[in-house]
Amino acid sequence: MNPEIKTPELNELDWPQVLGRIEGFATSGTAKLEIARLGPRSSRAEAERELRRVFDAVEILSTGRRPFMESLDFFEPWYARVKKRAVLKVLEIRDVRSFCLEIIALDEVLKESRSEWAAELRGRLLRAEEPVSAIDQILTPGGDIRSDASETLYRLFREKEQTARQVRTHLDRLVNDHQMQGYLQDKYVTTREGRWVLPVRSGSQHSVAGVIHGSSQTKQTVFMEPEVVIPLNNRLRQVEVEIEDEIERLLEQLSHDLAGQAESFAAAKQVLLEADVGLAKAQWSALIDARDFAFTEDEIILNDVKHPLLIASGKEPVANSVRLTPEKSILLLSGPNAGGKTVLLKSIGLAAQMARAGLPIAAGEGSKLPFFERIHIGIGDAQNVGEELSTFAAHLKIIDSAMRLKGRRHLILVDEICGSTDPEEGSALARAFIEAFSNNEVFAVVTSHLGPLKSGWSDGDRVLQGSLEYDAKSGRPTYNFIQGLPGDSLAIQTARRVGLPAGVVDRAMEFLSPTSKARLNAMDEIDRMRGDLRTLQDILKKEQSRARFEKEKYEKMRAELDREKENLLAKAVRQAEKKIDEMIAAAKVEQTFKRHSALQEIKRELPEIVKSRSGAGAATGVQVATAEEFGRRHPPGTKVFVPSLGQDGLIQSLPNSKGEILVLSNSIQLRLPWQELKPPQQAVNPTAELVRRSGGQVTVALSDADRTLDLRGMTVEEAISALEIGLDNAANAREDRIKVIHGHGTEALKKAVRAYLSRSVYVKKWKAGSPAQGGDGVTWAELGEGDRHER
Repeated sequence: MNPEIKTPELNELDWPQVLGRIEGFATSGTAKLEIARLGPRSSRAEAERELRRVFDAVEILSTGRRPFMESLDFFEPWYARVKKRAVLKVLEIRDVRSFCLEIIALDEVLKESRSEWAAELRGRLLRAEEPVSAIDQILTPGGDIRSDASETLYRLFREKEQTARQVRTHLDRLVNDHQMQGYLQDKYVTTREGRWVLPVRSGSQHSVAGVIHGSSQTKQTVFMEPEVVIPLNNRLRQVEVEIEDEIERLLEQLSHDLAGQAESFAAAKQVLLEADVGLAKAQWSALIDARDFAFTEDEIILNDVKHPLLIASGKEPVANSVRLTPEKSILLLSGPNAGGKTVLLKSIGLAAQMARAGLPIAAGEGSKLPFFERIHIGIGDAQNVGEELSTFAAHLKIIDSAMRLKGRRHLILVDEICGSTDPEEGSALARAFIEAFSNNEVFAVVTSHLGPLKSGWSDGDRVLQGSLEYDAKSGRPTYNFIQGLPGDSLAIQTARRVGLPAGVVDRAMEFLSPTSKARLNAMDEIDRMRGDLRTLQDILKKEQSRARFEKEKYEKMRAELDREKENLLAKAVRQAEKKIDEMIAAAKVEQTFKRHSALQEIKRELPEIVKSRSGAGAATGVQVATAEEFGRRHPPGTKVFVPSLGQDGLIQSLPNSKGEILVLSNSIQLRLPWQELKPPQQAVNPTAELVRRSGGQVTVALSDADRTLDLRGMTVEEAISALEIGLDNAANAREDRIKVIHGHGTEALKKAVRAYLSRSVYVKKWKAGSPAQGGDGVTWAELGEGDRHER
């Protein structure tokens, strides 16, 4: 990982928030930790490879199933013991089984994909059916030892059942014996110390032949094993010991077999981790409608770039296009307060950061970026009290370090350059800095309100003026970027708009310098130029929109042609199969087997010839071209994300003639174009369904999701109530362990949860999660009796 990811300046670029949103799509804590460390790739080639993988992952998601990898959070404890060839506990074997089931589910999804990444992942997966089959011979899907795990165990369980029945029969006779009525405290049979006994009144024990195995708390009852059942009880205890020995032998044998696949488990774990991270990136890319781009050496072309977090929040940010070349490599942004300068600067910076991290960017087709070695950021309040630096001094230190960068592999982002000091001196310093950036031939985006910076640049300078448009009538920003013209801060206009007294505003105008007055008087001419530019931009956007429409129309026609071709080929296959079947039926009896085998082989070969489809669109992840195809892939009941509501919903209908789909979300029912629907943010775990669909003989029983209790966002009272219910359910389901997610926060919730676990009758012990299992924001509670305190 590039150490730059740890620098605080990336916080100002909103990079941690982007990573946080991607983390939200991961299904395992292990993958979340991996995503949190995501930074620039080591080279352009590696970034391009990662980019292709993300689009391959988007194509995998288009199958309609997002595999879960929750078993990764349980992997390290049992794998460490597998490597040591230790005898695994039943709980650990259950975790191995869950891991293998998720491998089978992932493989089932991957084999439907034609992407190179899917094929590469499948090639590294072990055939998990074999270890699952070995486990299922010994354990039931619920995690209990099978009584028929071996012939010996089956015989012992039968003998135990028969012997126990004999013991109970003898004791029942004694209970119903009239002579015993005066000695018994009650007419029932129970066990003490693993032996069947009768409740005898205290003082009457000398009248009953047998052995005392304890007494009640009131000392009114003693529990006696009658002499007549002692031999049977002895044999029963011996059989139970033999059963335990046989179970231990079976677990040892199974553990030895699993240890032989330790390397395959490690390789599969890496595949699941890569898949979880890759699919999370793909879900994020689908949410923000991210697109492909090309790496270049000497220009930045961002078409319709947007801030990805604004898109992810369900907002509709204004898209802007920016182009920087070696001749004009410094973009100097100006414009009104709250006009969108910082947002555009961050949008450019995030596009560059996402590109070098191998992620698709929130920009339109045809965008290009260099693979930046360094993105130097100066945004926000850089005051450093520890180093006794003022805001301005700290700002200067950041710019000073930026001046050391040279070459077009560096991008400098500075917000409000030298704006925290005297305007005249600040302008002079800012101009000197910008000239230094220009001489160093770096790319830079600089925002400023300083008036002197908006003029004095020649055509030969590398500085490109730009501004964020505002509505001249309302004085409000439109957030549209205009390249080539400086913008005004609109302080005087804003003062008028908010209703300050006219006398104060007029008096302020008198204090302006002649240059500033002249600039304000020239605003009408600038507004006309802006209007002309806006008209040209609108025309260009219409032409681009028309071109996109024609392209989509062509792709739709091509998709329809492909479907028609497939239908014709499928019809030809059916006709050929029918003819072959008729030939088989008409064949002579003595030749039937031979001819049938040969003809069936032909039938098996035919689909391989006609089913191959064009891979067009796989590189961009655009696999669904029409409403009909979307309806086939996402039938009613499918979960989707509704951007306009900012939440998930369920599809309620197939697309109508207009391509609209009925969606239900939080009791809100609405019709939406199918193109607006995105993959769900909270997908449903499809592992059980995928394992069943795989066609194997594996019985599915997944309980890992039930073993996870997420208390984040709750009050302490709500969390304890949910925890109490969760522990009750886990105990009733005979679970061995649950995972409690409480996060860190103020630590009040964490302390309350652990205090409750320490006194719960269900909890044997608890411990904080390891770094690979979610860290101290997670507590694992092991259920059972015994010492309940483990820190």
